[in-house]
Amino acid sequence: MVKGQDFCRGTIAFCGKKPVLVLRLCKTGVAVVVRLVGEKPPFHRSDILLDAGAMLLRNRVARTSAVSTVQQKILRGLGGCLLRVPEETVLRVEAAEKMEAERQRDELLPRVAIRSSWRGPKLGS
Repeated sequence: MVKGQDFCRGTIAFCGKKPVLVLRLCKTGVAVVVRLVGEKPPFHRSDILLDAGAMLLRNRVARTSAVSTVQQKILRGLGGCLLRVPEETVLRVEAAEKMEAERQRDELLPRVAIRSSWRGPKLGS
């Protein structure tokens, strides 16, 4: 990490050439980040539009299905780590991340593992 470059929750940074949103920082020097993509379709079910914090970026959609962990020394701050999104937006992204992880876990179950509650009409009723 470059001297004087402090990342915090909600900072927009570059991981290589791709912009990411920092969700969490760990004491081991690892950051949990979400990839930012453009506003053009196709949209994923877990995409979250960033509000006012990312007005200067072309990539204003957080794709919460693309959560990854990277070393903090790989990240480069955008504008000296001054570009951040509000805490409410970070909370929305984290909620969408949890919901997407739950959906992906449910999709891995076999079809017969969850019994349907729908029942058809009975004869004679």
